[in-house]
Amino acid sequence: MSETTSAEAAEPDETSDPAPLSVWSRVVAGTLGFTLCSAGAIAVFRTQNQAGCVALILAGSLFVILTIGGNPLHSLGFGEAQMRFAVQKRRREAIESISDAPPEEARRALDVLQAIDPGVTSDASFRYQSARTYEELARQRFLQLFPDCAVGGRSADVARNIDFLVHRPDGRVIGVDALCVERESALLPMAMISKRIDRATQSVVPTLIMSNAVPSPPGQQLLERARAEGAKIRYVFWRDERDDSALQAAAGELFGQPT
Repeated sequence: MSETTSAEAAEPDETSDPAPLSVWSRVVAGTLGFTLCSAGAIAVFRTQNQAGCVALILAGSLFVILTIGGNPLHSLGFGEAQMRFAVQKRRREAIESISDAPPEEARRALDVLQAIDPGVTSDASFRYQSARTYEELARQRFLQLFPDCAVGGRSADVARNIDFLVHRPDGRVIGVDALCVERESALLPMAMISKRIDRATQSVVPTLIMSNAVPSPPGQQLLERARAEGAKIRYVFWRDERDDSALQAAAGELFGQPT
């Protein structure tokens, strides 16, 4: 899959027509529409809550429109109020199209998707795909930077936060905790750093925290204190190949510590 294909697949095309509603969807929408309209019409004569009556009639009319037109509405608004109906489906389709792409292309496509739809960062499937892509990129970089090493899954005797292990031919092993943050302005919170330091002190292998986000000031202080006290844990900021030298230095330092 080319870069253009990945980016285009990731972009929710606001100009394209949505998929038609199925027969059952139209039946359900029609039933709801006529029920709500009828309830609203009856309520006009039996209650004093005119706003509620109007809301029932408007909601029922919306479902009737869906039934007649046969297509889901992209949006319905008055002023700045917007109701979006197809966003979740379009996001899901875009993210699914990215999942099969190679890690480099997937990263670029995820960046494009986030740029045109900032709200996608709140989607659990987007966060999962971002984390998965970042971990795959991290594995690739270790194989390229340390060609004599083997990269594999974590074993049962290492901390739960470890995503994969890097084995050197001389038997030295380090565990890598790949932390992906969707928003560039976000920081790694102190609580997250503290938990990983506690786990690293109990782990049988040194731990490398590898992230595209920097620790918060309190989190950075915790890391520096743990390092001064001899904890087998290091942090490195890594986003792409421009940060390879820092990754090599941090991993090399941990490889120097006996397991």
